[in-house]
Amino acid sequence: MTPSVEAVNRSFAERVSLNRQILAKRYWYLPVDDKGHENYQPVGRGVRSSEFCGVSRGFTVCKNVAGHEGKILNGVDCSGKVVVRHRHFWCHKPTCPVCFIRGWSVREARSIEGRFLAGKKRGFDKVEHITGSVAVADRELPESVFRKKCRDALKDRGVLGGCMVFHGYRIDEERQVLVWSPHYHVLGYVEGGFDRCRDCRHKREDCRSCSGLKGREVRGFANDGYLVKVHDVRKTVFGTAWYELNHATVRVGVKRFHCVTWWGNCGNRKFESVKLDIEVLCPVCSEEMVRSVYVGKRFIVRDIGVDGYLPVFADDEFDGVGVANYVDVVGGSGSG
Repeated sequence: MTPSVEAVNRSFAERVSLNRQILAKRYWYLPVDDKGHENYQPVGRGVRSSEFCGVSRGFTVCKNVAGHEGKILNGVDCSGKVVVRHRHFWCHKPTCPVCFIRGWSVREARSIEGRFLAGKKRGFDKVEHITGSVAVADRELPESVFRKKCRDALKDRGVLGGCMVFHGYRIDEERQVLVWSPHYHVLGYVEGGFDRCRDCRHKREDCRSCSGLKGREVRGFANDGYLVKVHDVRKTVFGTAWYELNHATVRVGVKRFHCVTWWGNCGNRKFESVKLDIEVLCPVCSEEMVRSVYVGKRFIVRDIGVDGYLPVFADDEFDGVGVANYVDVVGGSGSG
């Protein structure tokens, strides 16, 4: 059952009690203060999908102690320690306040990464991170309408295709609230690549007659009011996709609303994602982590809504008498 508009307007205290991780980014907890767009809500503002959402299912551990020497994690020196990551049960609903960060966003980001991996195998060029902002005059149009107009603007500037992630809000820095400002974060391919513009040292006024994306943007913006901006070189497709997804916007009351859409040379009929083998890598040394059971005596906070919870932390490999605190699960690797 799709939650009502009232159901998604959860109190701040309730949301924190379900998932203290929302305190890490202002976008995740700032209130929405914009009349007339109540049917659109940032992800993670709905009701908890199930009593199992966020329930602990153990840990993954990296025991490459030598690789942790001198490294700092969450302000803790990892020297002589193992690195531990919590595993939880996650649902895959964007509205769930418990699972939207590490459940839905992670799964969708992996799917996006797999699709662009398929594009790489077909010889497509570098994937760029792009923002397409809706013209001020069109902000009150239905989302399906200004999405098409934004897609047309991207094509006009030379973006050949990719995925568009809908964002309805931006932070009003003065008032510290989220206000309606629809735009799309895009991962996609630029015709001829963007490096010619990225490495260009001409002044912006010199771009007007250029055939590169920036030149096409200057001319296009004057015509349609849609702003297309290519960002700095991304580090990973997965990381950028996860960032785009965890502060996306959904429409409340519509069962099949898609905040992620594919188009152009990456359209749904073009090709499918490559299925990825999931690896959980240590954030300190990048070695693969393995599923483990904690048998030590120290109390570890496992509830993501309780103060003191850390999704990843450094811990002693052995207790005071030399007994291992973490025992590997046979055949145990993977995420959660």
